[in-house]
Amino acid sequence: MARRPAVSLALASIAAVALCAQARRPVFDTASVKPSAPSAGTSIGPAGDRLVATNVPLHLLIRYAYRSASGRMFLDVQMIGAPRWAETERFDIQAKAASSGGAVPPGQLQLMLQSMLEDRFQVQTHREMRELPVYSLVVAKSGVKMPRSPDQTPPETDGPPRVFVPGAPPLRGRFKMIGKPSASGAITLGVTGSGISISTLINVLQQYVDRPIVDASGVDGLYEVQLEFGLPQSQAAAPLDEPVGVALFTALQEQLGLKFDAVRKPVEVLVIDRAEHPKAD
Repeated sequence: MARRPAVSLALASIAAVALCAQARRPVFDTASVKPSAPSAGTSIGPAGDRLVATNVPLHLLIRYAYRSASGRMFLDVQMIGAPRWAETERFDIQAKAASSGGAVPPGQLQLMLQSMLEDRFQVQTHREMRELPVYSLVVAKSGVKMPRSPDQTPPETDGPPRVFVPGAPPLRGRFKMIGKPSASGAITLGVTGSGISISTLINVLQQYVDRPIVDASGVDGLYEVQLEFGLPQSQAAAPLDEPVGVALFTALQEQLGLKFDAVRKPVEVLVIDRAEHPKAD
């Protein structure tokens, strides 16, 4: 019996996930979309039973709403076909769920935002697999340097966000972010966590590099992870999704026994087939 190509199977899986999500997609009870003030800061996120976005371009709204099959946000290089104005024009959004005021789960909030984007901005998308430059995460010649966690029980990381208490240890399965100035004037960044899977590690590393990360390590289980790397002072105020450079790559290999190989592989992309200026409130 002939075997179906891996890319075809991946596309079929993506299509099935998309159709399933559309069949049960929730909507906001009310939503306001207005052009933002030129000097406003940029932010987007949940606020109880609401989604609040300030000075946000449509391009970022789409990134926030539509996740890849792995659950990660699409990078800019994975978003194809958005009109130019979707990156330059900015909007303020106040959207409220039909609830009693409690927090809305992040996954449900993203589905509600998809519904709103399709209604107010006429957004239409589809998913494809395309060959792009990626970082393939592999084990370095030294072998994995992360100690395995004593407790290999999968941690419970779902549910509403929890308030971080300064000085408290990170929750199992989640990272605590590190950021401090060094004596040389550079900025030390990093993460520390217990009960961490490779998938969780990739989710964090992804915000520091400009290519999609593909797991080719073959490493399973949960680990104790502590990673610190230097960020030059000139980049200290740069957004975290900008490339950090060699420092991270070196620290990853020396401290964790992992490394990035720059290769080309098929990855999931989000194609924006249509986007219109929003309907007036």
